[in-house]
Amino acid sequence: MRRRLPMALLGLLAWVLAGCSAATSAAPAAQGASQADITFSQQMVPHHQQSIQVANLASERSASEFVKATAAKIIKTESAEVQTMTGWLQSWNAAVLPAAGHAGHSMPGMITSGQVASLRNLTGGEFDRTWLPLMAEHLRNGVAMAKTVLSSGEHAETKALAQEIVENQTAAIDEITARLP
Repeated sequence: MRRRLPMALLGLLAWVLAGCSAATSAAPAAQGASQADITFSQQMVPHHQQSIQVANLASERSASEFVKATAAKIIKTESAEVQTMTGWLQSWNAAVLPAAGHAGHSMPGMITSGQVASLRNLTGGEFDRTWLPLMAEHLRNGVAMAKTVLSSGEHAETKALAQEIVENQTAAIDEITARLP
């Protein structure tokens, strides 16, 4: 009996350690996220939040039904995408960066705080003429970010979302560009 107890304890210890190491090594593989996937979501969340902020201005300042409808689509689509990416970041124990921390700073694709302030001071056709090219450029930068993760990411869901972003935002850019003078 005395020999069995140490052997049983040794066996139990080996089993526990094997289980811990398997769980530790399996967790990242199960998530399937690379640093490129994490960086994409960390940058795209504030980018989308800023799109939503600028799109919200259109409902109160625009004279164009096209601008208002485009803004409403952006708000709906990008709000859902922000929730998805925020969930991924939380599941990966990665920081969710606030939109306010990036306004007017060098993160690619962000509209400067001065441009946002300018939009807040415009109404009607003047707002629309400023909003359209500004939003088209902002969306172009989002497409570029999505294309980057398509080529370097590993997380299947991130890549699927990135492909949707490329398709949806390219279509929006084309519609906006057709309305530019």
